[in-house]
Amino acid sequence: MIEIAPGDPGSAEPWRNLLPVVELLLAHGNRYVPGREGFIEDPHGGAECDLELPLDFDLLAAEVTFPDTVEVGPPEADGILDRGTWCVISGPGERASRIVMPKRID
Repeated sequence: MIEIAPGDPGSAEPWRNLLPVVELLLAHGNRYVPGREGFIEDPHGGAECDLELPLDFDLLAAEVTFPDTVEVGPPEADGILDRGTWCVISGPGERASRIVMPKRID
């Protein structure tokens, strides 16, 4: 089992605790969204790692133990969020859930 520690918001790399999760997903066939390899820092805080395929929550449940500060899934949410650092691993479903359509003006 891979045991994930809570993230350190004061660290220069607050996502470091989530790297084993990304490495596991990549080792099992997922891949970075082209042009967005690794964690990309948000100027407002936190960081995001965008993966091209949906996250494999069955694999994660079998291989990883997360602390209470890390919110995992459910599969339809397609993301993992460290609430202590605001770092996220996102699959396509998580990114799609953030799309806001503008109001139609007729």
